[in-house]
Amino acid sequence: MLLEESANRKVELTDAGLHLIDSILWLDATPSADLSFLSSVLNAEQLGSFKVSKRPQQVIATEETLRLLELKSKKPNGLVCQYNRPFSIGRLKMELLPSGSVLGGASLYVEHGKERILYAPYLLPQKSSTVRQMQLKKANVLIIGAFHPDVSASMPNRRREKDRLISSAKAHISAGRYPVIYCHEFPIAQELTKELADAEVPIAVHSSIYKINRIYEQFGSKLGEYSLFSPKWTKNKVLILPMPRDGRPAVRSPVPNGPIFYVEKYLTSSLGPSIQASVEERFFVSDIADLKEIREVISVVNPKEVYVIGPYAKQYCEELRSLPQKIRPLYPNGQTCLF
Repeated sequence: MLLEESANRKVELTDAGLHLIDSILWLDATPSADLSFLSSVLNAEQLGSFKVSKRPQQVIATEETLRLLELKSKKPNGLVCQYNRPFSIGRLKMELLPSGSVLGGASLYVEHGKERILYAPYLLPQKSSTVRQMQLKKANVLIIGAFHPDVSASMPNRRREKDRLISSAKAHISAGRYPVIYCHEFPIAQELTKELADAEVPIAVHSSIYKINRIYEQFGSKLGEYSLFSPKWTKNKVLILPMPRDGRPAVRSPVPNGPIFYVEKYLTSSLGPSIQASVEERFFVSDIADLKEIREVISVVNPKEVYVIGPYAKQYCEELRSLPQKIRPLYPNGQTCLF
């Protein structure tokens, strides 16, 4: 059975990334691949695989994704593509679709011989206030990413969590206390910037978030009024700061002594004892579909086969095995899944 599945496999996962068999196309691959589709700056970070090197590589991506990558590293050699504009490379016919999560994030629809493949590793069905709504297309092969650690749990509704944060921030401000909000630099920071600004909450953002916000605005995402945070000059404003990395805050200088909010992507996110003691409120705003939403995506795409990649591929497959589709995890170098 394993030999049969291997022979019929449409894609293979290697140490270099995901490869569409019998083609030149790779998906979110390292620079060892000559032609690779890059789905988003988020997936580049999540996979930990995309790095710009001296080796020439042609990257298929949106202009927005390439601009965001420039903030982190040297700009790759990009074949810039727009959403909903079909194009061809050799025998491959392709189209980029909005993934709904981050600026420039895209899924890739591919016509390869008789196959219709949708590569959609990082989807967000719930509407974001800062980017285009997710789009899907029917295909007989669907490739999804298993990146959500809360495999069997449904995340809180994003709209209600953001409303709860805004209400709490306003309540503190009315008492003369201005919250310090820690969140991920993108895409959550941009959503909070816009929605707090729309609610007429005074905001200042960290320099790294400020740079990302400016790129969002250059591509037409209106985020409202906010300022650049300065430890010396910023007074009486809600602060939006990046999550501490390795226990170290992004701001070395003391920040105003306001209530600390943490906006996290996953319910299972854990805080160290010292951070836990200082956090007054926690909010959960995910940037990726949970398993319930993935089921809905599968229903809409209506594939015959579903391939699952990512750190939680085995758990996703176990949860999805009751579906009528063939659900297949992919592991590097053809490793099999032990159910």
